[in-house]
Amino acid sequence: MHLIRRRAFLFLIVWVASFSTSAVARTPDSVPHVQVSLFDDARVPPATLAQARDRASAIFSHAGIEMDWLVCEPANPTDFTPSRTACSDLAWPSHLSVRIIPRGRSIGADIFGQAMVDDSGHGIYSNIYYHNLVVSQNHPGIGDGEMLGYVIAHEIGHLLLGTNSHSHTGLMQASWSPRVLSDMPRALLVFTPAQSGLIHSRLSAYLEAKAALRGASPTTRAVCSLM
Repeated sequence: MHLIRRRAFLFLIVWVASFSTSAVARTPDSVPHVQVSLFDDARVPPATLAQARDRASAIFSHAGIEMDWLVCEPANPTDFTPSRTACSDLAWPSHLSVRIIPRGRSIGADIFGQAMVDDSGHGIYSNIYYHNLVVSQNHPGIGDGEMLGYVIAHEIGHLLLGTNSHSHTGLMQASWSPRVLSDMPRALLVFTPAQSGLIHSRLSAYLEAKAALRGASPTTRAVCSLM
């Protein structure tokens, strides 16, 4: 499990030094896609949520990955009926879940988000704690929509990169100071080249395995499964 925290002197993400160095060479027909089911249990204002999606999409676009967002109905605490919709049709790493909730029951006020990753380094589910982000005073000059987009991208990054995915620079750095947030251009907060390459390799491996499974015999398909 990975956490996003805020502290008085240390924050969670640091800006990278150059916007151009982490770009991934690609052609229009080879751009991988990741679908995200976005559950807005916190009832985020529509304009704020749209700004967050745009920021997260721009971060992944810079890494050569296109994001497809499914805006899903918030959870109904009184409805226990199992449902099967496009929003629940999740599969690592091609279709992930981000749930924005007001706050967690046992989550400290300094935690903005969590990504649930298993021992194999795969994860589908992440939570964003919106109230913690909104009341924080440690992201000066950054609106709630922009900050929400950074946190969403960071947590999706954990789901795609797996365990031990914090880095010394870029979007996935574990801590940064409020001074960094005010001094550095916000557009420079991206994945490192190595992280972009790893995400691409994981998506490619998944697509290749899926294609191979489609071509397998009926007997083989019955005993194989993909995450």
